[in-house]
Order: sequence, then structure tokens, then C-alpha cells
Amino acid sequence: MSIKGRPHHSLEGIQTKFGSVGELEITGTATRNARGLGLSLQDVVDAIQQLRGSDFRKSETAHNPVNHKIWHDTYITRYRDLRIYLKFAGETLIDVTLTSFKEHEK
Repeated sequence: MSIKGRPHHSLEGIQTKFGSVGELEITGTATRNARGLGLSLQDVVDAIQQLRGSDFRKSETAHNPVNHKIWHDTYITRYRDLRIYLKFAGETLIDVTLTSFKEHEK
């Protein structure tokens, strides 16, 4: 697994790609977690749109299964009264999916 301190995918590109509920590419787990927090898919889009570069935490390659082409960009942000952990995964911006959207407990 490789780790780097800058995003693999541009935040501006992610925000453009995830600009509406209709364009949202999100896993079932991330959808269930958002709904479990009482948030709608529009809230997920809104949380992505308000991300800032300072919310970025790390970028790492996939480790289960190992794939050095797939990068996971992790962000932690405040949305409403929650600290939200978001993870975007993909080889290129075209195939990026929101794989994690959950409350960050720290």
C-alpha cells in the first residue's frame, strides 16, 4: 500500500462530478450510513460541495484487495453538527465512487 499527503484526484473535479443527486456515484454502504445519520442523498451532495482542501487527510492505494492503481482520497469535514468521514476511490476521476460516508468519532 502506498500513501501520499496530497489528493490523487482533484477536489474541484470531484465536486464537479458529484454536483447533483443524479450524478452521485455512491456505494450501498455509504448510502445506508448517510441515511442512518438522518441525511438524504442531497445532504451527501451538499457535504461534498462544501469540502475544502484543508479537509483532506490522506490518499492511499487500495489494500483489500491490493491494487496500486486504485487510489482512496480521504476527507473529514463538518456537516451540520456532525464530523463526517468521506472516502472517494478510483483509478481516474471518471471512475471515482464515494465508498465511505460516515460519522467520524474522534
